[in-house]
Amino acid sequence: MKSTRNMIIAIIIAIITIIVAISAIIVNKNANVKQYKIEKIDKYNYFKLYQNQKYGVIDERGNTLINAEYEVINIPNPTKAVFICYSDYNETTGEYKTKVLNEKNEPILTNFEQVLPLMCEESTSNIPFEKSVLKYKQNGKYGIIDFSGKKITKPIYEEIESLEYKEGTLIIKQNGKYGIIDINGKQIIKPEYDKVESDEYYTSENDYMEAGFIVQNKTEEGYRYGYINKEGKKILETQYNEINRIVEIKSNKDIYLLVSKNGKYGVLKNEQEIISKIYEEIEYNKQNELFIVQKDSKQGVISLEGKEILPIEYDYILLTGSKITAKRGESTEIYNKKGDKERTQYENSIETANENYTITMDNEERFGVANKDGQTLIKNQYQYIEYAFDNYFIVTQNGKVGVIDINRGIIINFQYDIIQKVKDKKVLQAIETKTNTIEMYNSKLEKQISIQDAILYTYDNYIKLLSNNDMKYLDNDGNIASNKELLKNNEIYAYSKNGKWGFINSNDIIVVEPNYDIVTEFNQYGYAGIKKDEKWGVVNKEGKIIVEPSYKIEWNEPDFISKYCKLNFGYGFEYYTDELVTK
Repeated sequence: MKSTRNMIIAIIIAIITIIVAISAIIVNKNANVKQYKIEKIDKYNYFKLYQNQKYGVIDERGNTLINAEYEVINIPNPTKAVFICYSDYNETTGEYKTKVLNEKNEPILTNFEQVLPLMCEESTSNIPFEKSVLKYKQNGKYGIIDFSGKKITKPIYEEIESLEYKEGTLIIKQNGKYGIIDINGKQIIKPEYDKVESDEYYTSENDYMEAGFIVQNKTEEGYRYGYINKEGKKILETQYNEINRIVEIKSNKDIYLLVSKNGKYGVLKNEQEIISKIYEEIEYNKQNELFIVQKDSKQGVISLEGKEILPIEYDYILLTGSKITAKRGESTEIYNKKGDKERTQYENSIETANENYTITMDNEERFGVANKDGQTLIKNQYQYIEYAFDNYFIVTQNGKVGVIDINRGIIINFQYDIIQKVKDKKVLQAIETKTNTIEMYNSKLEKQISIQDAILYTYDNYIKLLSNNDMKYLDNDGNIASNKELLKNNEIYAYSKNGKWGFINSNDIIVVEPNYDIVTEFNQYGYAGIKKDEKWGVVNKEGKIIVEPSYKIEWNEPDFISKYCKLNFGYGFEYYTDELVTK
């Protein structure tokens, strides 16, 4: 009996030991799976050079590392000396030769048949490539490596490409089907689909990291779509005629999908159907978090939770601000977003960023402002009204624009053609188009600057106005500030004397005499532009003239590295040259 008891105890201990061991293996295995990260790049070390219709590479001091002798050069990560050079392009076949060079113009990564960058056209940075991995080819198949040449995956794929709208993930093709891996080589979606796309979900905090995947397969009845979340969990089978994520709903927990099946639309929250697939059309209103639905040519309103707000019996529904305008025959009714009928003297109302104020519009399309209790603060007698900030409204009357303070009345007269709030700042820009004059008003609506023929640039902590011969700075409250106050990382600053421009250091010692019509501030690489007699030159931070004013450049703020001027066509297509400016 005792022997049997001991045997049972031994078996239990053995089972527990096995369970603990298996758990440890699973934990360790999961611990080794790293979440991929998108590399952030603040400063470039290497740049494309353009000369004689060919490309090369320069460094941040303007030294030529690779002569301009290639048809194309790609620099997937401008902090790393890995340059992919293309030559001998055949227009008929589309084929070309490639090689990878380092900063010493030496071939690297030569143990692969071919190494190519992974183009990421919808990257949220200015670099249109995956910045951590490269694609390599061996024995006719593809895999990925890091920039040192270490293999991340074996060469087992027929194709590898970056996925649009989801940097850090790659489309792979295997046995004629498509799936997804990340830049760590982890498989997210097995290659068993005819097509895989990002759902394009984006947040300012996480870019496209939270986006999921819409997958597609071809059937005898046509294309069918399904949905897989960012972790690779299948949410919907490939049985729908159409799937779109409602990307306006910002939630990292819940996924709202507009789906179509057999010609009818519905909405799913994750895997749960909150609006049945019985509607001809469904439109989401972001401001009110409501759906306008249509069935049998009649419309109604449904909440984000799937609750009916207005029945499907109206000819036309319009959501304006927090109000629902519902038309049925000749009758027009106004409801709040809970579905309660309201009595109002206004045809429409528009919510503002200030919960105390609502912009109103009467039946003659004249604008005014009311408070949250419906009391009129600005009479409905204006062509247009737009909320600015605090108690200020930008108002249009007889084609001219001014500003009204709810408490003080008109505080900027109706004398401008345009008044607009500077994005993300409590500052107003007022424009008189005939003379092309810009006048800047601070957060208290006190006029700070009047300048002609200027361009306004906004940065995180300041505003800059630049004309052909003048340069002004404002802080984020719209008050006049000096470049010394705002450009904390600079050692040398533009300054003017008697209408001419030069440079001083932080101790107000002149570094470059004020002999120029206008200058730029020094960039992070230590170069600035100097303009004289309509031509530009270059100076370094030691005060040495690199290029005397001789370049005819059409824009107001050129950017230089040594003698080379930056040309930027957007989407990462930028390079430096000393040829595409007219000497």
